[in-house]
Amino acid sequence: MTHQNAFIIGNPRSGTSMFRMMMGSHSNIVVPPECGFIQWWYDKYKNWNIDNSKSINDVKSFILDLKTSKKIETWNLNYAELEELISTNLPKSYKDLTSQVILQYGIQNGKSPRILGDKNNYYINHLELLNKIYPDAKYLIIVRDCRDVVCSYLNVNALSSESKYKPEFPDTIEAMALDWLKKNSEILNFLKFVDNDNYTIIKYEDLIIHPKIELQKCTKILELNFEDEMLDYYKHRMEPDELLDWKQKTNEKIDKNNANKYLEQLSKAEISEIESISGTLMRKFGYL
Repeated sequence: MTHQNAFIIGNPRSGTSMFRMMMGSHSNIVVPPECGFIQWWYDKYKNWNIDNSKSINDVKSFILDLKTSKKIETWNLNYAELEELISTNLPKSYKDLTSQVILQYGIQNGKSPRILGDKNNYYINHLELLNKIYPDAKYLIIVRDCRDVVCSYLNVNALSSESKYKPEFPDTIEAMALDWLKKNSEILNFLKFVDNDNYTIIKYEDLIIHPKIELQKCTKILELNFEDEMLDYYKHRMEPDELLDWKQKTNEKIDKNNANKYLEQLSKAEISEIESISGTLMRKFGYL
């Protein structure tokens, strides 16, 4: 089977985890929890070829390194089966090698997927590398109102958690707005070099109000049909327990009221500050 690689990209706290679970609930799509192993191991294994795949030592070396990747333990991979999968499929490039890792996750979860997805906000800083490794990849972009993203940053910063994976966000309104501006600008700049047929942009607010319509846009560019199971994503509890302290809503039904939270949480002065910093791009996305 020929597989299509797809990446879910978005600023942190923009609904990317919910989006991942929605897409991953499709019978032909697998999207594991986040882990940046693709970028981390590129320099060492970028020249991978079929001879490496035939080498037991090379395959074992890659798997040993893969095991040390941050968050890969949340995938609960069967590494013996992954080794066998690589030795059977004989990936002839780094693209094919990393695809085997995602494929193994899918197989373990009872799938024979056509789409091998990956979601990681971290990749915003490495989009050119992703495009280099996967020149035919599809990109599913999600954006959220900067004012609500700032609220979410503030809430996570105030959260008490023992998890070693708790994210760290800027600690001032100004820095938070600048972070949103920088990351979303980088995404839009990258998309200038991507074929229009290879990406779609959806808004978080549209996704929670009209989920079927927005998800149909995503399945369309993946050449798949929408499946109702995608709306029942929360029933599958696909987010690792280690991350749930700040992702509880991923196990709940869509909350259509989870927009415009900034009206309750932020002062007029704080809202004005955010808009003065990120207003141009917010206006481009239709938030102003």
